[in-house]
Amino acid sequence: MDQPRGRTLRLLALGVILIALTTAYVVVVRQFNVTELPGERHFGATNQVVPAGEVYLEPISIDALNDAMHVTASLSPGTSESQNSHSSADHDLTLLVSHDGTVEEIRLAAGDHMASSTFEVDLNGGSVTHYPLDTYVAQLGVELLDANTSLRLPARITMWEGALGYNLHTTGRPGPNPDDVQLTTTVTRSGAFALFALCAYMAMFILAFCALTVGVLTFADVCRPEATLIGALAAICFALPVLRNAMPGSPPLGVSADMWVFLWTELAAVLALVLTVFKWAKAGFRT
Repeated sequence: MDQPRGRTLRLLALGVILIALTTAYVVVVRQFNVTELPGERHFGATNQVVPAGEVYLEPISIDALNDAMHVTASLSPGTSESQNSHSSADHDLTLLVSHDGTVEEIRLAAGDHMASSTFEVDLNGGSVTHYPLDTYVAQLGVELLDANTSLRLPARITMWEGALGYNLHTTGRPGPNPDDVQLTTTVTRSGAFALFALCAYMAMFILAFCALTVGVLTFADVCRPEATLIGALAAICFALPVLRNAMPGSPPLGVSADMWVFLWTELAAVLALVLTVFKWAKAGFRT
């Protein structure tokens, strides 16, 4: 009578745990915005002002290890709603993109449809040691000039906020001249990226806890020392480095999360293996 009742209680407890874990998973997924899609943000000339040029900024790749972001800047003639989007420039234009004390110059000759250039922008205010919650800031200044007179011209600036594995958020403010725009882009790991990395570190913690449980219970003579347990613990010791090397983004060894999670979990697994081998060898000598 007690055995069926105990089985029912265990099944009930298991059901409650599964429901709680599912609820927690849904909450965490929503919190990390894993379904968020990149979009465009517009700055510069307002709808009432016909821009002299259209500037499109597109991040190509982000190298957090070297604190760098590669950006492609494209310049095309300004268009209004009544004009053809493929019209050509009627006079020479010069686009100046300033960043980190450097100025990139892009020239669009009269009669051309588009000019572009790819360059590297420094990422500041963050470090890869804070992986996977590291945050960076990139700053750009955008100016559009008449190539012949050097007069400032209004430009409509579009920033594409998409990069593989990262979320970008750009804000703008006027520069020293009303037609100039200063852009500040905040770069963070994407929600899915950060969630995957945190789950991997949590898996390391659980593996180490399981290994310690086996090692301590065996050493305390609560469980019998068996050779199969030694194989399981050895597998955990080798599995932890493999899991660490499979982390998304290939972070360098020694980031803060390694010090808080990976290093001591590996040591815990090795300690559990040593305790189990000691008791197994001692039991073998007795027989």
